Amino acid sequence: MQEIRYIDRQRIIDINKKIIRLWNARHTDRLESVNVGTDRIDGVLQIVVSAGNDLPFENMIIEKAAYLVGGLAWAQAFSGGNKRTAVLSCSLFLSQNGHRLNIPDDENPQLRQLLYDIQEERSEINRQIIEKIILYITKHISVV
Repeated sequence: MQEIRYIDRQRIIDINKKIIRLWNARHTDRLESVNVGTDRIDGVLQIVVSAGNDLPFENMIIEKAAYLVGGLAWAQAFSGGNKRTAVLSCSLFLSQNGHRLNIPDDENPQLRQLLYDIQEERSEINRQIIEKIILYITKHISVV
């Protein structure tokens, strides 16, 4: 069985810092700062590690990716750029594991809506929305 290459907390934080830096360069009238809830990131990463371990490798990668992108959007660990950070972190995770997430511009709003939906339920990650994210990733993933 292939070994899963996980993304770590610092890499996710670095992705968010870059997103905020780019945002601030383009929106000087609405500057954002970087504030991080590391415990929230760690909680999501624990969920990702335990997700889908009983599945075949391809399905396991997709399930873990869905929990990563959905979990980061749900946890709201940053003061800004949470959904963008979630999508880029998911893309990096998939890339590290031999896959590519292909999101056509016209379908980006669909993923964004799923991430808005998942953050509505504050008590826990909504499994029904994770299932929709799994379907979305399955439709937009390719092996590299």
